[in-house]
Amino acid sequence: YGDNTNGCTSAGPHYNPHNQTHGGPTDSVRHVGDLGNVIADKDGVAEIDIVDKMVTLFGEYSVIGRTMVIHEKADDLG
Repeated sequence: YGDNTNGCTSAGPHYNPHNQTHGGPTDSVRHVGDLGNVIADKDGVAEIDIVDKMVTLFGEYSVIGRTMVIHEKADDLG
């Protein structure tokens, strides 16, 4: 959980406890960790507010303690 010992490399792939294919946040079939793209302003600052039906803070598939990685390039969402 939340391993940043080797930067983003040690964080691992998208969170995918149900072994689904990659997609976007509105797709019915996707990784739990497919949360879409974040847009930063000219100073590199981004504000996000995510409401997602697959992300939970409780139970077996909780995301508590996991790492959120923001990549420089846009995700193809599938």
